[in-house]
Amino acid sequence: MANIQLQRGQQQQIDVTLKDSGGSVVDLSSGKSAKLVIRRSLTGAIIDTLTGVSGNTGLRILLNATAANINLKWSTAEATKLPNESVTVIGDLKISNISSGEVVHHIRLTFDITPEVV
Repeated sequence: MANIQLQRGQQQQIDVTLKDSGGSVVDLSSGKSAKLVIRRSLTGAIIDTLTGVSGNTGLRILLNATAANINLKWSTAEATKLPNESVTVIGDLKISNISSGEVVHHIRLTFDITPEVV
C-alpha cells in the first residue's frame, strides 16, 4: 500500500476503506469509536491525534457503513499544526466497540507530509 499524502496547512479529507477477509466492506456505522495517533516513529513524539464515534459527524474521524467507511479530516488550522518539513510518519488507527472498549480493528497507516511554503 502506498503512503497517504498530507499537505501541511491545507484542509483535506482522506478516505480509507476497511474490508473483512472476504472482501466485504466492514460496517462501522454504529457502536464503534476510533482513535488515530500519528507519531514521528513507533515510540516518537505525537504529531496529531484524531478521534471519532459512530454517528457523530462533528469529530475528525467519520465512521460509515459503506466504502469509504473511514474518513480522516484535517481543517486548515489542524493541518497547520503538522510539521513543516518533508517527513514520513506513522499512525495507529484503533477501532473499538463502545460497549466493551475492546479493540476490534487495528490499522497501521503511513503518511508522507509535504511542507507548505510560508
